Amino acid sequence: MSDKTMATEKKDFTASSLATAAGVHYSHIARLCREGKLDCQKFGNYWLISHEVGAAWLAARKAKSQP
Repeated sequence: MSDKTMATEKKDFTASSLATAAGVHYSHIARLCREGKLDCQKFGNYWLISHEVGAAWLAARKAKSQP
């Protein structure tokens, strides 16, 4: 894989990494995943959220918090 490809590759979020980006506890993200409110996949003990879904959720959360 070339350096250019690696630089443009988007990484998926874990519940923990998305929680850190949003400033919430990881259990909040895990609950959203369990309840089906966030499109996630469970792999072992980890919830994985696609980059697109996670970025959209973060943007919606940010827009919601602005007056």
